[in-house]
Amino acid sequence: MKKNNFLILGCSPRKGGNSDYAAHRVMDLTLNKGLDPELLFLRDYKVMPCLGCHQCADAKNFSCVLDKHDQCRELLEIIDQAEMACFCSPIYFYHVPAGFKALIDRGQSFYERWMQKGITKKHKKALCVLVAGRKKGENLFKGSLLTMKYFLEPFDYDLSDLCLKGVDLKNDLKENLELQAVLSDFCEKNIPH
Repeated sequence: MKKNNFLILGCSPRKGGNSDYAAHRVMDLTLNKGLDPELLFLRDYKVMPCLGCHQCADAKNFSCVLDKHDQCRELLEIIDQAEMACFCSPIYFYHVPAGFKALIDRGQSFYERWMQKGITKKHKKALCVLVAGRKKGENLFKGSLLTMKYFLEPFDYDLSDLCLKGVDLKNDLKENLELQAVLSDFCEKNIPH
């Protein structure tokens, strides 16, 4: 895998919380495997929500009318060009936070490209680490995982997920050795050497 062709995207609006810890932990584990990942945080980028205008379907290069007003296209291009990606996100009311959902919705332009042109089947690998404060909930991650699966399909990613419950307060993951071991095992199984 080429340098910086492994993207890790921290998707929490809260700096230094559990999703950030997971992103840094994935970064460390990736470095230990001899890879050179790129760690980005969504909150450092301006991403405006999709207008639902559908102009990207008819635009040259499937561009969005908002591309000149924010940094969303830049992030989506990074996701598209990476050979492997890992998304670390909290769960708010049974779904990903608003900023991450805005990025996902803006992926519509890449969906339009995929629908019209198709893509070469590379079957890239995407990892998703979701952390939720609730300790129970049969469907706690269901909506987010469906959204992630179909968001990533036009980028030709196959999704593997790790969903952690009971991770709410800022240092819950950092202080839980059992969950850290689960995260390490997930990375060991899913990140190539």
